[in-house]
Amino acid sequence: MKASGAKQFHAFVSKEFIHIFRDPYTLLILLLMPVVELLLFGFALNMEVTNIRTALVTLEPDRYTQRLEAKIRSHPDFILYEEHLSVAEAEELLQKDKLDLFIVMPTAFEASIYRKQPTQVQMVVDASDPNAGEIRVSYASALLQSVVVEEIDDGSQLPYSIEVNSRMLYNPMMKSSYNFVPGIMGLVLIVLCTIMTSVSIAREKERGSMELLLVSPVHATTMVLAKAVPYFVVSLINIASILILSYFVLGVPIRGSLLLIILVTMLYVLVALAIGLAISSLVSQQRDAVVVSGFGMMMPTILLTGMLFPLANIPAALRWISYLVPATYYIGATRKVMIQGLSFMGIWQEVLALTLFAVLMLTIAIVSIRPRLK
Repeated sequence: MKASGAKQFHAFVSKEFIHIFRDPYTLLILLLMPVVELLLFGFALNMEVTNIRTALVTLEPDRYTQRLEAKIRSHPDFILYEEHLSVAEAEELLQKDKLDLFIVMPTAFEASIYRKQPTQVQMVVDASDPNAGEIRVSYASALLQSVVVEEIDDGSQLPYSIEVNSRMLYNPMMKSSYNFVPGIMGLVLIVLCTIMTSVSIAREKERGSMELLLVSPVHATTMVLAKAVPYFVVSLINIASILILSYFVLGVPIRGSLLLIILVTMLYVLVALAIGLAISSLVSQQRDAVVVSGFGMMMPTILLTGMLFPLANIPAALRWISYLVPATYYIGATRKVMIQGLSFMGIWQEVLALTLFAVLMLTIAIVSIRPRLK
């Protein structure tokens, strides 16, 4: 009896191993997913703030400002904007997302330090990501203090006479939702829309109804667009609910054009639907379509798009992958319009990239289906 049970157990175990090795997708997930997740989290998950694009506005140049400029230029975490700017010019560059921080050095700074009189230094920072904004101000403040200590160098204790007046642009209340909501919008829409359409053609194959399409005069373009339209309409409801919840419940402002946000989001949804259709035309089972679309979209969107931390923090070896993920452009465009209040001219590059993605993915879906229809 025991020998019979052992044989049955061995037979079932052997059967399961055979099923695993016969299914390449399952085997790929079991062996490849842990490796990919470890590498992505190990190399891409970097909470340090680096490559801080900084400008120094000097109202009255002196040796302290010169030393500070040299310090910023040589520091590995800072990138100095070399041109001399006024406060208005620096703020304009910050609004155009060409600066992360600028420091305004007051007049008579050197005289105030020499006399040990209180003095104020203003730092204006992009705080759409509040954590990164605070860290940037902290780094810059430490750099400023080190310059003063090195210049005095007389063995005396530095009095606490330098007050850093930080101005948190775009997010004065330092709410984390300002940064995370656009990222969550990008993640939810691309995963949901991709999964919705990825199972559509795969479902036709599983049910055998694909054979009817093979003998029908339906053109591939007609079929792909017809598959996408119902899900696009459903996605419009999702867009409305996401924007309403973001504004009224989470308190995320919409400083730019609401119409522009809706149009960009609709374009992004079209990209996600096209990706799902392309995936469904290349696989034969709904399960495979869900796994490929879910895993293939979720991990890169979370780690490589600027959703959690700035793109500049991602290692250069992986950063190029970020520009192959559509969510990178959508999250960037949404933050610029919602939080910074930029117009179309401020996001035209992101819109162009999303348009190219939509055309490319729809073309892949149509080309992949056409041979089967013939």
